[in-house]
Amino acid sequence: MKSNKEVHITSYSNKIARTGRATLKFLQFLGLGLSLFLLGVFLTVFFGTLGLYFKYSADFNNIKPQNNSTQLVMYDKDGVEFFRGFGAAEPNRVKLVDIPENVKKATLAAEDLEFYNHGPIYLKGLARAAYINWQNASGDGFDKLKNLFSEGGYSQGGSTITQQLVKNIYLTSEKSFERKIKEAVFSSKLEEKYSKDQILEMYLNEIYYGEQALGIKNAARVFFDKDLKDLDLAEASMLAGLPQAPTYYDPLGVNYIAAKKRQEYVLQQMIAAKMITLDEGKLAANEPLGLVGKQDALDKYPYFSQYVKDELVAKFGEANITNKGLKVYTSLDSGLQTIAEQEVKDKLVTLAYKGASNAATVIVNPKDNTVIAMVGGSDWSKSKVNVADSLRQPGSSFKPIVYATALENGFSAASILVDKPISFGGNPAYSPKNYSGGFSGYVTVRNALARSLNTTAVEMGKLVGIDKVIDMAHNLGITSLNAGADNYGLPLALGSGEVKLVDMVQAFSTFADLGKRAPQTTILSVKNNRDEVLTLPNRIKRQVLSEDTAYIISSILSDNNARSVTFGSVSPLKTDKVTAVKTGTTDNYSDSWTVGYSPDFVVGVWMGNNDHTPMRKVSGVEGAAYIWHDIITKAMANKPNQEFAKPATIREAWINSYTGALATWQGRPNVLEYFKEGTVPTGNPDKSYLKQF
Repeated sequence: MKSNKEVHITSYSNKIARTGRATLKFLQFLGLGLSLFLLGVFLTVFFGTLGLYFKYSADFNNIKPQNNSTQLVMYDKDGVEFFRGFGAAEPNRVKLVDIPENVKKATLAAEDLEFYNHGPIYLKGLARAAYINWQNASGDGFDKLKNLFSEGGYSQGGSTITQQLVKNIYLTSEKSFERKIKEAVFSSKLEEKYSKDQILEMYLNEIYYGEQALGIKNAARVFFDKDLKDLDLAEASMLAGLPQAPTYYDPLGVNYIAAKKRQEYVLQQMIAAKMITLDEGKLAANEPLGLVGKQDALDKYPYFSQYVKDELVAKFGEANITNKGLKVYTSLDSGLQTIAEQEVKDKLVTLAYKGASNAATVIVNPKDNTVIAMVGGSDWSKSKVNVADSLRQPGSSFKPIVYATALENGFSAASILVDKPISFGGNPAYSPKNYSGGFSGYVTVRNALARSLNTTAVEMGKLVGIDKVIDMAHNLGITSLNAGADNYGLPLALGSGEVKLVDMVQAFSTFADLGKRAPQTTILSVKNNRDEVLTLPNRIKRQVLSEDTAYIISSILSDNNARSVTFGSVSPLKTDKVTAVKTGTTDNYSDSWTVGYSPDFVVGVWMGNNDHTPMRKVSGVEGAAYIWHDIITKAMANKPNQEFAKPATIREAWINSYTGALATWQGRPNVLEYFKEGTVPTGNPDKSYLKQF
């Protein structure tokens, strides 16, 4: 029988054994749990990384390389370049076999001596970069790791030439761990697709050297004004050192000494790699560099290109156009642009003695409302104000808008107005007079508009309401006149409100296209530096004026017989083909206007002085009309003579041009008139509305 002491010891031993077994089981469980956790982490990382690889591989297969151009380039309708802004031009690409050996060797020495001996990722360089990143990362423990993986904490690259190429043509300049993974995947895919020689060739063509030079051939021209084949070792080594920090090492900037030290480093690397001898390196390092800083720009039609830029800003915003390497394909007809510029200059020479110093013109295709030429002034070097896009009083050239409002509100071309001295009230009293100084009594709307009578235009403005005239102007494309009808009053009917020539041309384009208008534009398409077509706002053509009204306005403005009482039967308003046209003159002769059109072209012309100084009796027909006549005549030279298309809904009737009543016979002095449905006169026309005048 065991003593109590023995029993106690045995019990204690059993307790220890049980505790040990429990501890062991716990440790085994803990080890198993830790193993499963680590396995889970490993599998998560493994499959996560694998997933990223496949995702980024797919991205690489679908992404388009970009050319990194920051230069805005514009082309005319035939694809001919007419504007090239300051910026990094699209690379002037060259084959590797045509690149001098000293350029290739200097590039390898500066960026990646082992390029031909390692894969897409240089592990030694990557390890060195990782160590430096760890040293520079802020925080401790997990925070240090977190900061390392952040965009701001990942500062060192250790990049190969392949990686640099990937960063430049496929990725953004963002610095983050995720982007680094994408860079590695893209680099691997790039080396699967291309040989080392092909990658080096792409690198030399696509890398940025500073001073807006993209690619080695452009760099040779910008920095030394030399062809690539003519670069010597000193020049090649200087250029090869620039891509690492193009702004800092810019030899044309404030850091020339830093640029020289970088060049010397490149030469030392070449010597160490036995690419050149020590003596060759010394000679190159001591050679004076003939730096020139040559940057090319082109702007053949500055007023037009500035207008395009303004439209780009409106569509995409300032930040997205100035340095994004956009290619803009415009509606510019360079032939018509040249004609317009020459006509402006020639006519100003002949009218200089009358105090006319400037003129502007806009030409539009009425079928799609695209601007095909624009002259904003006679001399860009003297004034960069685009008068075609500036507010000026249009004078009588505004009257077709008044009468279009009337036709849309129950009046017809045969409606009668009274041309007589009238006071429209006010203090002082508003009593408009005609250009001729005389009055004609009762006249039809056709004669009132064709002869550009002032009293009748004001009468019509009062009859239909100035508010409706303004609404019509806005519908036709006038972007100004936003102060309210009370601020303009009846003088608006005579063109006292300021408008833009480019808007007036848009309004007349609506007449030419039977009342249809699409938003005016100079831009047909835009591509970015990945050669992707950017989405432009939809330009939907809308019926903003009835076809009948548009046709009747065109009929009146092309009626040379009707306007001959005022302008004569042979004037610059008469052309050898069908054209509709209206002149305008401000009271003190500070503005001379002519806007007119055929079925194919709308041409608007302004003449005057930028500072509003009056000319010496240069009216619309005596100034702007001569430019208009010669431009539209030359524009139509190869076009067949076309009548304006007549809508099927137009009604015809012979009327007495003095009374507006239906005529009892066809032929003079009666005239064939055109009407909207329901406006053909029956019996004696109602003139009761004239009692107020």
